[in-house]
Amino acid sequence: MALNIGLDANERLLTFGPDVAHGPEREWRLDQVRPFLENPDADGPDVVARHYPKVMRSRDARRFAAIHVEYGVMELAFGQLGMEWVTFPGHIHRGPGRALLPAVLEVIDGEAGLYLQRAGTLDRNVEASIVWIKTGDRVLLPPGYAHALINRGQRTLVAAEAHSSLTRADFTDAARRRGMGHYFGPAGSRPNPHYRTMTEVREISALSMAPPDSSGGDLYHALLKSPERFRFLHPFSS
Repeated sequence: MALNIGLDANERLLTFGPDVAHGPEREWRLDQVRPFLENPDADGPDVVARHYPKVMRSRDARRFAAIHVEYGVMELAFGQLGMEWVTFPGHIHRGPGRALLPAVLEVIDGEAGLYLQRAGTLDRNVEASIVWIKTGDRVLLPPGYAHALINRGQRTLVAAEAHSSLTRADFTDAARRRGMGHYFGPAGSRPNPHYRTMTEVREISALSMAPPDSSGGDLYHALLKSPERFRFLHPFSS
């Protein structure tokens, strides 16, 4: 049975069934994402994103604790911020000792772009890729790559992510350079002039980015059914 979550009647806000719990919601407002925008003075939706960590059925809490993996859900507003589509700010996943960690992303509802950029290259963008994804697609976020999620659709985007329970998101580098290496909107992509050197964006397929277990069912149930397939998310001794 699918996890009981979805958009409300206006297709704007996420709702959770009575059997689904989550951690404290974090809201990202327009003023908080301005440091990452091509045009920091751009108009747009007041609430850009909401993130719900530790989403699970109450009866599954012990199982998630045992595999040291957290499943979270994000809603990302639609529309534009200036010339770019609404985008959740670029960041990289780190763990203890600043270890670079992977994650798995799944689109629950909507159309999105996943922008990937090799991290640790100071002000040089030496490798950049875009993956266009839609409802049901599941992709790997490789360790060592910063990423930004773009809502290219006409409705609120709902996406889930699984990562180590020790993961923290580091936004520092993207904030220093006013976002990731490229901005994306209806007119295409534009390079971010705050990088000293740039590279062309490579388009890659969602299929080529699929994680080890992408057959049948949704990400939530895959984590519980085949936890051994997702051990790479938490590469630490228990």
